[in-house]
Amino acid sequence: MDYTKISKDTIGHLYAGYKSLNESPLPADLKGLIELRVSQINGCSYCCNLHTNAALKLGVSKDKIESLPEFATSGLFSDGEREALKWAESLTNLDGNKKIHNTELSKYFSEREVVDITICISLMNTFNRLAISMRDE
Repeated sequence: MDYTKISKDTIGHLYAGYKSLNESPLPADLKGLIELRVSQINGCSYCCNLHTNAALKLGVSKDKIESLPEFATSGLFSDGEREALKWAESLTNLDGNKKIHNTELSKYFSEREVVDITICISLMNTFNRLAISMRDE
């Protein structure tokens, strides 16, 4: 089912929100890592391939991409990247029994960047779920 044509206006608004993140002060390579990590967690192979290639084009090393599932212990990631990726995992793996925190993000990012990181995570979860549910993987 081609949801991009069936609900063109609604999908267009989602893509417009996504494109607006290009105006964010958020580093493009961090945005790429977040998109890829969320896609990995959600098991969206289409999105993983798309965001792996995009991250490579942004200059993210192959080693860093391959280490992404182990970002918390890998020396390839900065402290700020680790906090953003922890936040991505927390929001993607929502569990009513867990308390979700983002207090550490403010040590590394401005308020605008924290909001944009959260929007990036939320939109990627939306796109993953659309791709998984509406497309043949």
